[in-house]
Amino acid sequence: EATKKESEAGDGAGAKQWLISKLEYLKTSRPTAVNLFNDCDRLAAFVTSSDGDAPKVLRAYIDEAEKMLAKDIADNMAIGKAGGEAIMAVAKAKGRDKVKVLTHCNTGSLATARYGTALGVIRWLHENGKLEHAFCTETRPYNQGCRLTAFELVFEKIPSTLITDSMASYLMATQGIDAVVVGADRVVCN
Repeated sequence: EATKKESEAGDGAGAKQWLISKLEYLKTSRPTAVNLFNDCDRLAAFVTSSDGDAPKVLRAYIDEAEKMLAKDIADNMAIGKAGGEAIMAVAKAKGRDKVKVLTHCNTGSLATARYGTALGVIRWLHENGKLEHAFCTETRPYNQGCRLTAFELVFEKIPSTLITDSMASYLMATQGIDAVVVGADRVVCN
């Protein structure tokens, strides 16, 4: 949308107001996504400090958003690799070449940018031939696991099974789960 508006003439103040309203609206899409709120606030501050007419403000916004996207993808891929390597180090010490992993909620490309955080670990394991099977929970009450995570796993042909939330402990006791990877929007010390 910003790319389409970029060709329109207008003053920078109108473009800033339009962008900030779009960022505020975007924040309503995922009420628990702290990273989304932080990035929208960061972009809003960037837009507020931008100078120039509408095309210049919009181009600066697009360039900044693309830089943030590239950084997020790189960060997510680094998280996936670090997590995958850590899991495999423990597995190898136990004589295992492949692992079974359980995940909860959605931390994939539909929650981040392209690769995902906790789901990025599962992707890395799969890409490197180290994943035997992934299990994801439905994640009540909004069902992010069955609506989003399961979709991503099936779409990418990652061997996986969707389970109900209440099955996790039984699965861990009977299926030899090697690791549990989850994301967290908010972490506190107390």
